[in-house]
Amino acid sequence: MMPKKDQEKIEILEAKIDKLQNSVTRLEKKLSSHIEFIDRVYEPLRSPISKIKNFFG
Repeated sequence: MMPKKDQEKIEILEAKIDKLQNSVTRLEKKLSSHIEFIDRVYEPLRSPISKIKNFFG
């Protein structure tokens, strides 16, 4: 059996880990959304950019 003080420290660390995991999850969702937005904006420009690159070779 663990001393009470050690158990309290573990519980505090677990709470911090949970908070960090929630933050990472939230950031991952925002980043994914942003990447999807960039892909949608950039998609129509891909063909014209390729043509210009090929023109100037």
